[in-house]
Amino acid sequence: MDNIHLNKVDAADLGEVTLLVGDPARVELISSDWEQSKLISKNREFILVSGIWKGKRVSICSTGIGAGSTEIATIELIQSGAKKFVRLGGCGAWSDMLSPGDLLLNHAMVRDPGMLHQYVSDVYPAAADPALLATIQSQAERNGLNVHTGIGMTTQSYYLGQSREHGVKNGPQPDQSFMNYWKERHILNCEMESAVLFILASLYQIPAANCLVVHVSRMNDQWVPDEDYRELHKEAAKIVLDACI
Repeated sequence: MDNIHLNKVDAADLGEVTLLVGDPARVELISSDWEQSKLISKNREFILVSGIWKGKRVSICSTGIGAGSTEIATIELIQSGAKKFVRLGGCGAWSDMLSPGDLLLNHAMVRDPGMLHQYVSDVYPAAADPALLATIQSQAERNGLNVHTGIGMTTQSYYLGQSREHGVKNGPQPDQSFMNYWKERHILNCEMESAVLFILASLYQIPAANCLVVHVSRMNDQWVPDEDYRELHKEAAKIVLDACI
């Protein structure tokens, strides 16, 4: 079956691992260090690049933001023969245990009701592959990074669904009790894609994990500066690639 969005992609284009990033600009940022880097597909928010890292073929694809576009990218990469996935992205910390710039590996995600209900019941767990997660954690610790593991949350909303102020007065306002509810249940972070990847990868038997850079602490609204954030993503990508190959 031909892909509708990731055009003209086959198994030979996909490496030992396919990195998934939300921001299309991050594809070039990360793949610029690879040998024989080649653009495979570019359509809307989806950019797929393949290359060689330390003698092994690897690949990276942008998904855009949120559940819908992540479902499209993940399914079409599986159709094309993807072997392994790691989501590289950012997240907001909901715990004082995490500081901006730390790495976080989620072993499972809470998710909004209804997301991917056409694939499986809402009670189906969104969980990472434990062996892949452990390998990435070990590599990050060897590299001396401050790395955490725990349960996160994937939402379909950036503003009200994450108790985030939007500055629009005429209409619904954020419920601050929402974030407190999940903090009391030891949810460490929030983002918008990992649960989609974990569920689809589990259903179609592809190892998957995430490796997230804490972009902001929601406790004090402290953000990582943009240039530092870019460099942290490049470092996280190298750790993941080394762990996977």
